[in-house]
Amino acid sequence: MRLEGLTVALRPRSTWEATDLGVALVRRHARTIWSAWVLATLPVLLLVNAFGAAIDMVWLSWLLIWWLKPVFDRVPLYVLSRAVFGATPSVRETLGAFLRWGWRPMFGWLTWRRLHPSRSLLLPVDLLEGLAGARRGERVRVLQRSTSGTAMLVTLIAANMDAMLSLSVVLLTLMFVPIEFFSDAAQQVWKTLFENPPLWGQCLGNLIAWFATSLIEPFYVGAGFGLYLNRRTQLEAWDVELAFRRLAARLGASAAALLPLVFGALLLAGTARAADEPSPDKVGGAAGETATADIGDAPKDSLRRIFAGRYIDDGGFGDSVRQGYTDPDLSPKSREHVWEKRDKSPGKTSLDKNPSWLQGWFEAIGRVSSFVAENVLWVLAALLAFLLVRYHRVWLPWIGDRFERERQPDALHEHDIARPEDVPADVAGAVRALWQQGQARAALSLFYRAAVLRLDEALGIALPPGATEAECLRRARRLGDTDYTRLFVRIVRCWQAAAYAQRLPATGEVEELLAAWSSTRSAAA
Repeated sequence: MRLEGLTVALRPRSTWEATDLGVALVRRHARTIWSAWVLATLPVLLLVNAFGAAIDMVWLSWLLIWWLKPVFDRVPLYVLSRAVFGATPSVRETLGAFLRWGWRPMFGWLTWRRLHPSRSLLLPVDLLEGLAGARRGERVRVLQRSTSGTAMLVTLIAANMDAMLSLSVVLLTLMFVPIEFFSDAAQQVWKTLFENPPLWGQCLGNLIAWFATSLIEPFYVGAGFGLYLNRRTQLEAWDVELAFRRLAARLGASAAALLPLVFGALLLAGTARAADEPSPDKVGGAAGETATADIGDAPKDSLRRIFAGRYIDDGGFGDSVRQGYTDPDLSPKSREHVWEKRDKSPGKTSLDKNPSWLQGWFEAIGRVSSFVAENVLWVLAALLAFLLVRYHRVWLPWIGDRFERERQPDALHEHDIARPEDVPADVAGAVRALWQQGQARAALSLFYRAAVLRLDEALGIALPPGATEAECLRRARRLGDTDYTRLFVRIVRCWQAAAYAQRLPATGEVEELLAAWSSTRSAAA
């Protein structure tokens, strides 16, 4: 690990700033990360889908993909751990590392650690530091000391964004459906993906889920890596070490040039001081040898003899030294008070020796609490069932329709379209007479009501009160592509243009519709 090659500005950050740093690193190296991610995960997706289709359990395919997330997380972690030190790997190197690197700790991450809420923070400990056993446990405790809460929230946010993105892709298709077909389209999407999905629907759902995971998971790993990098910066003072290294590098060249000057200045100062001092008595070689004798054999006044007139015998210096050694800051001591269990005499009775009555109280309280909790849950379940039965038409309008039997309208007078007394036997003649009398709107209204009645007879189901033109058109499509279906659509369009846009059809168009009406003997024809 070369701290000099770091491509990010190291400084102690807050936890959320650290997650932003990790997300920014993912954006910077997005091409390498997502290229390697797709090439590593897409073949696995196709393989598990083929396996699920072979055993008729395609839902198991996505469960396997979700369970293997720690294996796939090695891809963005490998890229980020190298790129942050200035050695960004290529897509080929990343794929090679995906096949060979980091398999040893995967057994733990696919079994008892699979649901760990701080996975993004702790994966680098196993994959980058390679710690295990007690050393790993101690390292994990230190890293999580002030970061675990943010790591858990990052996991929760990523899981929710993954689910919302999957649902958004499904809902995106419904945005392009016209409003009059929205209900039918929503029912079809529900049946295709959730209620009774065919094989292609299940595979499509797995593909949508993989797409959402592919977008969110690298950011999740990057956020955890940012937390890990920030925590190591706080613990190991990487920013301080880098600052000293830069300072040493900056002063290295200038120090080499200043060293001869400093040495020369010291030499000149020593020569001048020696010239100013009085010359001591000259001694021979024997005296020189005595001066180099062992310090343990030297007399007590050796310092006075050596330093001559410059020696100062200050007793306060010794006192200061002794006081320094006794200072509590040099040898700190502390006193701790610990509570210990007192020895009990054998003759005394205690709750620990005979706790039967206390256990009875606890058992009674437990039984009462469980009874109350169970009954409260039953009451809540009954209330929820009542609310679903009472308000299912409001909360689940189109899902609950298929569980209800079709009912005939109770008050036909509330829906002018379904009143048979208003429709004469000779519809074509009555419409033509009203049109010739100048009552064009009344003629088209009668024509529309007669068309709806014939549609009800053909389907054998009466329209509910208040049915709109769009609902009538959806009912007409149940007949298929027949002559009467096309005629009914034309009649509805003419009625809508006259009723809402005040645009009346030409007389020739009305006569053409009446002729088609007479030639159509039944709605099914």
